[in-house]
Amino acid sequence: MIAQALFIGMGLGLLVAFFQATEPELRARLVSGLGWMLWMVAGLLSAAIAFLWFLLFSRISWRTRLGLAVIGLAVPVGAAGVLQFEGFAGDLTPKFSFVWPPFSSASRARIPPPSADSNDESRAFHVEFSKETPFDFPGFLGTTRDGIVMNVGLETDWQSVPPKELWRRRVGSAWSGCAIVGDHAVTQEQRGDQECVVCYELLTGNECWVHGDQALFTGVGVHGDGPRATPTIHQGRVYSLGATGLLNCLEGSTGKVAWSTSLLPDPQHDNLRWGLSGSPLIVGDLVVVAPGVGPGRSVVAFDQMTGKEVWAIEDFPAGYSSLQVVELDGVQVILNFHGTGLAAHDPQSGTTLWQFPWVTQGESMVNVAQPLKVAKAIGGSELDGILISSGYGQGIALLVPEFTTESKTVRPQWRNKQLKSKFSNMVIRGEFVYGLDDGVLACLELKTGKRFWRNGRYGHGQLLRIDNLILVQAESGEVVLVEASSSELKELGRLEALPGKTWNHPALAKNRLLVRNDQYAACFELPVVPVPVERELPTD
Repeated sequence: MIAQALFIGMGLGLLVAFFQATEPELRARLVSGLGWMLWMVAGLLSAAIAFLWFLLFSRISWRTRLGLAVIGLAVPVGAAGVLQFEGFAGDLTPKFSFVWPPFSSASRARIPPPSADSNDESRAFHVEFSKETPFDFPGFLGTTRDGIVMNVGLETDWQSVPPKELWRRRVGSAWSGCAIVGDHAVTQEQRGDQECVVCYELLTGNECWVHGDQALFTGVGVHGDGPRATPTIHQGRVYSLGATGLLNCLEGSTGKVAWSTSLLPDPQHDNLRWGLSGSPLIVGDLVVVAPGVGPGRSVVAFDQMTGKEVWAIEDFPAGYSSLQVVELDGVQVILNFHGTGLAAHDPQSGTTLWQFPWVTQGESMVNVAQPLKVAKAIGGSELDGILISSGYGQGIALLVPEFTTESKTVRPQWRNKQLKSKFSNMVIRGEFVYGLDDGVLACLELKTGKRFWRNGRYGHGQLLRIDNLILVQAESGEVVLVEASSSELKELGRLEALPGKTWNHPALAKNRLLVRNDQYAACFELPVVPVPVERELPTD
């Protein structure tokens, strides 16, 4: 009886381990967060108990038992000798690599800290950020932080006209994306013990200037080292927020500091678990950030030119999303998807106009995905609201305004678990929203929240929308071209863009696609078709 129970336990344990390793969609349906790890531990313990029973109590000869025991012990010992732990994927699946080059993380080239002449103005590069164009991608998720790229039409036949790689290079560790204005791009990188803002030539990948600060955010496993936020380029200057709370305003032509301030009194004590991640927001003459270090300093606004503090408000804990300006019911507001919900602030004073509670994963407060403004005549009615979504079983909601002269509030028009965007952004086209539901691409109707389809395992990657197409930056490093169709998943092309885990947001300026992760950056020229500048995009 005991033997039967042990064998059943071993079988169940191995079955659970198999599904944990191969079926992320099933895993997402069964459990959320760290719960699946308990299943894995239970399976491994069952297997270990069964192994001990086989060794000590089975009726097989001792000679056979000892031989199989040696083999059984040699496998994990040998694996420990040739494999090393690399961290976790977005669904918290552990990742391993071989210990020998070129697979070992220890063999990866480390980018050294910037030298004394990194910002030498006599260097041959001429950086021009003050002349902005309609094709620029000046910050996090583009011009309006909604992941929509205008003024370019992409060719969909990548078999006949494949994307062309312009350059590829190693970069310092970071989960930051890239901002592009004109012929240059900036990003953040960890180089040694310095947190850096780095400027590159877009067409060559040549390094133009580097600004470094003595700062280091060190993550363990899933966290990753280095900065998280994407810089913002505005009127010739670069605004960056490091993972430890250092806000910089740099001269775009040289990388020289115009002004700088530290947002966290004690970065070790006051910081978020995964580091500050919100990209600086430009509103009028202000640059606004959300460090979440109350009392009264959840959101802070500075004068763009001088760095003088203009206002600071609220006690909300910080989230991992970025501030965003939208117009809701005719009023311009700053959306703040903080640790305990969504709030709207007046851009001039910071006053909180309304808020909606939304707490994800308890004390971790993991609100990451960028809120999306919905303003579209759908099904005979005018929708004017905000989409928010989070992972860990939280789901998605469409919040619509209920504004009167006496009060302002928002309520859910609908709410469900059909799209759980853990830390991937969503995009809207026509009457539908597209996003990665625990790593699987899904399409939902905006009016009702009904899911039309869910297909394509791209992991916890990122999305950009170009007309009726979606560029999926998969967690695996691939870039996949998908049609924004409400009927089914339609893959049109694939590009082996980067090796290794990729959580960083891509950037697209004209037809130049700039992608990066914590090891590499690469630029590709995508095939295009003619398109009028600032054309009106059709809907489904």
